[in-house]
Amino acid sequence: MTAEDSTAAMSSEPASAAAAKVPEGVAGAPNEAALVALMERTGYSMVQENGQRKYGGPPPGWEGPHPQRGCEVFVGKIPRDVYEDELVPVFEAVGRIYELRLMMDFDGKNRGYAFVMYCHKHEAKRAVRELNNYEIRPGRLLGVCCSVDNCRLFIGGI
Repeated sequence: MTAEDSTAAMSSEPASAAAAKVPEGVAGAPNEAALVALMERTGYSMVQENGQRKYGGPPPGWEGPHPQRGCEVFVGKIPRDVYEDELVPVFEAVGRIYELRLMMDFDGKNRGYAFVMYCHKHEAKRAVRELNNYEIRPGRLLGVCCSVDNCRLFIGGI
């Protein structure tokens, strides 16, 4: 191996190590750096599958069963260029997030809604009380309500 070969090998190692840290659903996102910084700050993981990007579930250090019914809220009216790096700080202000699922289009934009599951029921109720009509951007209010487990299908944006 020549000096040039070893220099090239050393310079490519950190790049490949950094690329390996970025999950598939996050790599190439317009706000990739902000999402990576969020994951590093919180210790949560993020993965994209089946049209949704999952943040957390379970949180770092979680011991015990899955949160009970009533711990999840539905978040609607999300601007299509808002992602987890803006949503998580808002929703973690009212309680510990177990999991946030942001519904995504194939073009990389969000679909305008998400589900946030908290570790405890009282945190979900507080989120509805305090974050419904929260102004995420000037003139853009979020709609936050309790999520209910049911077998009905919602069809929107027709």
